[in-house]
Amino acid sequence: MQTIKRSISIKRFRKYELSVITFTLFLSWLVICPLWGQSSQKRPLTKEDYSLWSKLVAMNISNKGNWSSYLVRYESQKDTLFVKNTKNKLTYHFPYGKSGVFNSETHFACIARDTLLVQNLTSGLLTKTADVTDFAFSDNEKYLLLLKKKANQKQNLIVQDMQGNTVEEIHNVNTWRLEPNRKGVVYAIDSIGKNETGFLKLGLKIEKSTILSGSNGTFQNLNWKDNTIAFIQNVMDDPQLYSYTIDTKKLNHFDRKSQPNFPVDMKISDAVFNQLTISDDGNQVFFWLKENQDRFRPIDPAAVQIWNTADKLLFSRKKNYGQYSQEDKMAVWSVKHNHFIQITDREIPKGFLSGDYKYAFIYDPVAYEPQNSFDGAYDLYIVDLTSGKRKKILEKYSGDYLTVPSSSGKFLAYVQQGNWWIYDVEKDTHTNITKTIPVSFFREDQDVPIQPAPYGVAGWTEKDKTVILYDQFDLWQIATDGKTKKKLTKGREKQRSYRIENLNSKPLYQNALIDPKTQPLQLNNGFILSVLNLRSRASGFCKWSVKNGVTPLVWEPKKVNQIIKAPNNDTYLYVEQNYEVAPRLMLYHTSPQIIEQSNRQQEHFYWGKAEPIRYSLKGKELSGILYYPAEYQEGKKYPMIVHVYQRQFSYLNDYENPSSYVGDGFNITNYTTQGYFVLYPDMVFEIANVAQSATACVLSAVDAVIAKGDVDPKKVGLIGHSFGGYETDLIITQTDRFATAVSGSAWTDLISSYLYVGVNFQIPDFYRAEHDQLRIGKSLFEDTETYLKNSPVLQASNVKTPLLGWTGEQDRHIHYLQSMEFYLALRRLNKEHTLLVYPEEKHTLWKRENQKDLTLRIEQWFNYYLKNAPIQSWMKSE
Repeated sequence: MQTIKRSISIKRFRKYELSVITFTLFLSWLVICPLWGQSSQKRPLTKEDYSLWSKLVAMNISNKGNWSSYLVRYESQKDTLFVKNTKNKLTYHFPYGKSGVFNSETHFACIARDTLLVQNLTSGLLTKTADVTDFAFSDNEKYLLLLKKKANQKQNLIVQDMQGNTVEEIHNVNTWRLEPNRKGVVYAIDSIGKNETGFLKLGLKIEKSTILSGSNGTFQNLNWKDNTIAFIQNVMDDPQLYSYTIDTKKLNHFDRKSQPNFPVDMKISDAVFNQLTISDDGNQVFFWLKENQDRFRPIDPAAVQIWNTADKLLFSRKKNYGQYSQEDKMAVWSVKHNHFIQITDREIPKGFLSGDYKYAFIYDPVAYEPQNSFDGAYDLYIVDLTSGKRKKILEKYSGDYLTVPSSSGKFLAYVQQGNWWIYDVEKDTHTNITKTIPVSFFREDQDVPIQPAPYGVAGWTEKDKTVILYDQFDLWQIATDGKTKKKLTKGREKQRSYRIENLNSKPLYQNALIDPKTQPLQLNNGFILSVLNLRSRASGFCKWSVKNGVTPLVWEPKKVNQIIKAPNNDTYLYVEQNYEVAPRLMLYHTSPQIIEQSNRQQEHFYWGKAEPIRYSLKGKELSGILYYPAEYQEGKKYPMIVHVYQRQFSYLNDYENPSSYVGDGFNITNYTTQGYFVLYPDMVFEIANVAQSATACVLSAVDAVIAKGDVDPKKVGLIGHSFGGYETDLIITQTDRFATAVSGSAWTDLISSYLYVGVNFQIPDFYRAEHDQLRIGKSLFEDTETYLKNSPVLQASNVKTPLLGWTGEQDRHIHYLQSMEFYLALRRLNKEHTLLVYPEEKHTLWKRENQKDLTLRIEQWFNYYLKNAPIQSWMKSE
């Protein structure tokens, strides 16, 4: 272990901030600050300047808000973690640092590569410990726990006090698990001839206890909740399950052979990713059962493949992912009565627990296969975990929508027939709780041919008295019997959308066995709401309380997000930005203050601006974003690039770094700093009419921009990727208004794409056309004509626009042959088209050299057609 003294005074650090700083492994923007400080004159941005830009991510805040941490990501990928005092701005930096944790106001720790860095925030001392894989601080702030690799590939668990003295060291630890409140740690030792599991209590003194030791097998799947520790011992081919009660020091062993209803062809699962779950009272341990693998012999890749149309899963799905019936099954051991129940089985293999651990909800996700949706319908059953009895409570429930169990386990919220419903577990009743409310709780702007998605559940209140739901703007508190309803906010009146900010580290809901417990909303404590004006995209956050309702805290004509609260007071860390203002780290206590401004070098370059643009289609107002050239001059005509996808107005206040490394080859700032307008239009679609809808929306937006007088109508280009690539190819079959177009990874033939198996999920792509982006709403055989008229490849004879296409040769999300089909169609028709195919790349490009190549080629293509730049050799035929 090495100790380095670092004592930078505030005065010296301010000088340090303005000086030339060269880190050993990276170059920050500060290197060029002194040169710019000599002159305020702006200059054009060049590609050589792109590497000066970085991305800012808020990471953490100390208990009282005196210290903040943030990550700066560089294009060189040599990222750096910073810690800054929120009062005097004293700053420490940790190249390659990841995450990072504060210990009160006195210490900060992170891992950089495999070295643990512990910064004493009071003295300035930095301690380095090599070969550390994991670490944590204790809840009482007295101890630092770390796992340190040894030369024999084993790990030692070391506990240090905050002066760096080792107070406990346990050798050959193969796994560990902190008690949820960090008041202890349970560990497992794996060494020759001896395996052991034990735990440490992290109080004023360290208390060490051994639970079980021996040579039979390694200990794994550790969990600690309140007074109970559960674990598995992987004994040969017969894993053993244990539960240990801490205060009585009683060790309980689950003996499957003594359980008359334990399935004879299963055993306790030894999969390390299958976590054990302990009930609140410690009496129940939920675990997993593994099928006898002899029952399920792997598919022989050399054998004849049998594809039966009546199979619930495609052959390729079974081959690559197996079947649900073969997956590990949920089970519960009631320790006090030594009672066992298998929860899921081969017929109903999936499930999740109620919040009180008294029930489970189980279902078969392929019950109604074969079908044509992404997630098929299923029947939902409730299982009494005392008796094992099960009952069907929902029939043919849509797999598109979640069910949300309540915090205490008494209720289940679900959607049906355009309303929210509550299932009362004890009464076995179903109640429609939104039918009398005159607003919709479902997406009002949804234009795909399925039932609109709900805006969601904000949470359950204490003791499950009420549930809080979202409509488009507001929060509604509704009793579980539907009799009382109250709107908590007044967003609809101001066109502001309110949403609860989850400031907890744990997700609010997890429909999984791992941790079914939900976090109830404490109405008396109030909560923090994020706020967004849907029309202007101004945003911020506020506090809601029972007494005062909404109390504004931060409101800006910017994007405000990444909100983090100090644990011990009302101090908040957040990030704000818009297209013209690079992301800045902000602190709010009684008023906003800047902690760190990213990309300060921007002030030395010409920069564009973004503004909303409104246009109409069939009497409906739509919005788009118009980005101005960096050196815009009124009266001058500029070229413009139109980027298409679906709705893009939500990006209005997003900042975009210039970059040569872009996965889809297009970057707004690259083009605005090169003298282009860029347009991001919103689109709305008629079902079964994407071709005309997309074209009409885009042309309406383009006309609105051209009417302003700044854009040369003969120098407008079009670009899109994925569904945007499909739209691009489709639009140029409908109009010749564009001087050129660029299309990436696009659908072009809706016949072959319909009859295709997507590699990611190994299910038929029927749903993409019938229920998703392609928006046809019917099968190929019910409405063949719509598939034909919305397939670019079949409308290729109408194309008059020079087209650049690109795809990854390994793209199986939208098969690269879709791009090749359009290429061959345009080739046969003698149309102007160039296709770039990148080997070993998929739907977007990941190799940096390919990202740079694509970004450059697209730029050269647009410059040739929209700026009359010289033609590049690769654009010429051979």
